[in-house]
Amino acid sequence: MRNALKYKLEQLQADALSADDRKQVLSLFHHPDKEYLLKDGIYQQLEEFAETDQDSLEEGPEFERLWKRIESERIRPAPGTIQWRAGIYLTAAALILGLIVGVLVPKGLFQPGKASFYTAIAPPGSVSEAVLPDSTHIFLNAGSRLRYAPVTGNEVREVFLEGEAWFDVKHSKKIPFIVHTGFYDIRVMGTRFNVKAYREDDKVITTLENGKIQAESAGSFRMEKDIVLVPGEQLIYKKQDHSLEVNRVSPPVYSSWKDNKLIFINMSLRELIILLERKYGVDILVADLDILNYHYDGTIKNETIVEVLNILQETLPVYYEINDQTIKILKK
Repeated sequence: MRNALKYKLEQLQADALSADDRKQVLSLFHHPDKEYLLKDGIYQQLEEFAETDQDSLEEGPEFERLWKRIESERIRPAPGTIQWRAGIYLTAAALILGLIVGVLVPKGLFQPGKASFYTAIAPPGSVSEAVLPDSTHIFLNAGSRLRYAPVTGNEVREVFLEGEAWFDVKHSKKIPFIVHTGFYDIRVMGTRFNVKAYREDDKVITTLENGKIQAESAGSFRMEKDIVLVPGEQLIYKKQDHSLEVNRVSPPVYSSWKDNKLIFINMSLRELIILLERKYGVDILVADLDILNYHYDGTIKNETIVEVLNILQETLPVYYEINDQTIKILKK
C-alpha cells in the first residue's frame, strides 16, 4: 500500500490523475487512521526532492528556525504546573500550518481553492484554548491535537481529535457538529462535553455536561445502534474487547483539567503516571511493576510535580528518585 500511495502522490503532484482519482487521494487527508501513512509517503517524496534539487526548497532557513523552536518547546522541562494558552484563536495555528505546508510540501501537491485542514496542538505539560470560526469554544488537554476545516457554506462542521478536548459547541439547527475520534464519531447540534481519546489509552471516554449528543459508528468499529447521551452520562469504549458501556457520573470531575485542576477517584497508579507525564511533560519510570496496581484518590491543582511525588510517597508504599528529566518510582 505504501508504494501505491507514493505513486498516487507523485501522479497528484504531476497533475496526472483523473478527477475521480484526485478526489480519492485528497480524501485520505480526512481519515485519521490513514494520516500517518500519508505523511510517510509525503516525507519519502521530500527526501528524494531534497536530494535532487536542494535549492528548490525555498524556505529552508525559515523551516529550520521553526523546527528548532518547536523542538526547544518540546524538551523544555516543566518546573511546575504549566498552563499554555495557544493563541486563543485557531487563526494562529492556521498561520503556523501555512508556513509548514509552504516549506514541506513540493509545489503542486496542494492546489489553491482546495479544502485544507488547520491544526491546534497542546504539547505535553500544557493546556491549549481555542475558538473556532463558528464561535465553538475548545480546550485541548496536554499531548492532544485537533484538526478542522473551515466551513464556508452549509456543510457539516467537523473536527478530528487525537487526545482529550472539552467542547462548548455553538448551536446550529442546520449545520451539525461532528467530532471524529478514530473509534466512534460524536454528532451534536450545540452542547458542552468532554472527549478523551488518546491513542495509547485503552479506553475512549465521552462525558456529557449539557445538551444532547449522539455516538455513531466510525471506521472499522461498528455499533449495533447509535447511542444518545443526556447530561450526566458517560460513554466508555474499551479498545481491548470493543465493548461499550454508559454510566452516570459527575461531569465536572472529568473536565476539571481545563481549569488547571485534576480530580481522580480510585485511579490506578498506572493511569495516574500517564496523567502526570502529560500534565507536567516529564518521563516517569517504574522499577517494580507491582506498584502499578495501587489505587489512589486525590486532587491536583497548583502543586508542582515534586510536591505531587512527595504526597504519593507519604500515602503509598513507594518513593521516587529524579535523574535529569526522568523520574523513577520504586517500591519501599
